Amino acid sequence: MNRVVVTGLGLVSSLALGREDTWAAMLAGRDGLGPLTRLDLPAEPAQIAGQVPLGPLRHQTLCGRMALLALEEALDGFQPGGDATRIGVFQGAGTSGLPVAEAYLMDRLAGRRGHAAEPAYQGPCTVTDALAHRLGAEGPRSTLMNACSSSLLALGQAWERLAAGELDLAVAGGAESLCRTTYAGFSCLKAVDPGKCRPFSRDRAGLNLGEGAAQLLLEPLDRALARGATIYAEVLGYGASMDAHHPTAPHPEGEGAARAMTMALRTGRTEAAEVDLVSAHGTATPANDGAECLAIRRALGPAADRVSVTSTKSQFGHTLGAAGAIGAAAAVLALRDQTVSPTLRLEEPDPACDLDCTPLAAKERTIRAALVNAFAFGGNNVSLALRRWEGA
Repeated sequence: MNRVVVTGLGLVSSLALGREDTWAAMLAGRDGLGPLTRLDLPAEPAQIAGQVPLGPLRHQTLCGRMALLALEEALDGFQPGGDATRIGVFQGAGTSGLPVAEAYLMDRLAGRRGHAAEPAYQGPCTVTDALAHRLGAEGPRSTLMNACSSSLLALGQAWERLAAGELDLAVAGGAESLCRTTYAGFSCLKAVDPGKCRPFSRDRAGLNLGEGAAQLLLEPLDRALARGATIYAEVLGYGASMDAHHPTAPHPEGEGAARAMTMALRTGRTEAAEVDLVSAHGTATPANDGAECLAIRRALGPAADRVSVTSTKSQFGHTLGAAGAIGAAAAVLALRDQTVSPTLRLEEPDPACDLDCTPLAAKERTIRAALVNAFAFGGNNVSLALRRWEGA
């Protein structure tokens, strides 16, 4: 089995349009949440979101724009060559081209003809196709719509193909933009906090929605070394499980989530005692955070008492299909810089979340290995294991 490393990383967020500016803002404790302006939804009680400072175009969804920006940053001038059939693109998708379809529908409802060709070419695979076209990739193309675990599952599947020797290069990640349908849906479920979300807090009241994109360039270690690529971290493996419990609520004992983390450690041949960081799903919903902390304890055992946990949802809101990739990007940067980004607004931790959830300020510490979690409706649990790169 090939060792697989991260050799490129692009990040577009509500804090900044680039990796290093976003990371610096996270470590400084800056907040990417603000007044909702992209959508006009005056009847919704929650008017807060994490919005990327880009305006959408009619002929290309915001998802596509963010994904391509992130890809260019991940490539950093590298133009992949060799056998194009051994380059794959793996993407997680949530709303994908839905905002464009919404715009078309609004035109029709207003009595205008609309542009039927726009939604026809803005399906879930549009972003994946655009990335593949940019790369000249002719290998496998995968667009995963597994709700909020989509992009982390995409990373896991990319790792699987590379580790098996089936590919020489893969781009994996996700992009998500705000749209009315998802906003109204989460509001209907009473899962949205009218104020700013507070993961792991005693008084947490739900999530905020956000948008953004992250793209990771993955390749076998030997090829990365041969071309002198910058190596950010090593991908060790991943785990995926189902709760088979409830359409929207996680299992209260965190059983399925714990199995996903345990599986990630087992495939990565990593001991729980080596894990120093968990980039948590951490949505700030009352049901999720306690169950996730319990799952971390189940998976790591006594090692959970010294692990750092953090939630990127406190900076960006919940970016749904992109959330797993954004959490992975933050974990990769934490491994590189040996610093954990903070969980914002964690003033009074919930006793049910009795782990070090990195309240309020970034924390420098030794980070050898990290787990990244992404959980989704239907009880879909994915966990990715990463290790710090310390040289060959």
